[in-house]
Amino acid sequence: MASELAAVFLKRGWLLAVLCCLSGCSSLTSVFFYPQQVWIQTPADVGLVYEDVALQAQDGTRLHAWWLPAQQDGDWVVLYLHGNAENISSHFRSIDWLPAEGVSVLALDYRGFGASEGRPMLPAVFMDIEAAAMWLRQRHPDKKLAVLGQSIGAALAVPFVSKAQQRYQIDALFLEAPLASYSQVARHALSQSWIGYLIWPATWLLPSDWDPIDHANGIRVPTMIMHSTDDDIIPYQHGRRVYDALENVKACWHDSQGGHIASYVVPNLRRKTLWFLREGRCLNN
Repeated sequence: MASELAAVFLKRGWLLAVLCCLSGCSSLTSVFFYPQQVWIQTPADVGLVYEDVALQAQDGTRLHAWWLPAQQDGDWVVLYLHGNAENISSHFRSIDWLPAEGVSVLALDYRGFGASEGRPMLPAVFMDIEAAAMWLRQRHPDKKLAVLGQSIGAALAVPFVSKAQQRYQIDALFLEAPLASYSQVARHALSQSWIGYLIWPATWLLPSDWDPIDHANGIRVPTMIMHSTDDDIIPYQHGRRVYDALENVKACWHDSQGGHIASYVVPNLRRKTLWFLREGRCLNN
């Protein structure tokens, strides 16, 4: 998996300086998104009820999401922010167990992913997350709202929640395998090949405005972080750095197992997530 990520950076890396000259360095963040438009499966294929949701970002970009209603009434709704490749048709399997536990989920496809229009890059993607949070708050004003992000979704969740936690009354945050710094994770990917070192200097062009490590101390809601020591995409140390930067909040850390964003394959981490939702504190066994 790490070699696959390195190959993508190598393929795109030669374009970094050109993109920066043509459209500004913020456009370089598009190298972190690998959208796919083709559906792999739908929730109906695994026996789940779902609805297609049409959203519109502030800049007019039309977005698509899936609403997975709870199978029994509960107190929580979750905004799910998936990883940086494919689309919700593969990633929703990470959260398809929540409706049976009384937790409804809105699974968002960022711009350019699945049926969502546009091209993914920062900071535009934050408008997509805001549109989804607004939809949830307008339709479920009395429910508690949690944000659950995996991989780049976790990285996006940190600055978003730091900025919008009061506006949307966000009550909890779950992060799986967050990166601490975009440029550092790019260097990690490039270091998997000697050719990568040839374009290593281009990573210094990547903007740091949205690095989670710089926004974590603004989080004020209970936060749970999971990261596997075997993660070969985003190194374990990235998650630890984000956790250590959570200075003003009740936070839980759980070591995960397996590869990248495989935490919810482990039943015990599902149990710990539900406990944290319902009790607001860590379950350490």
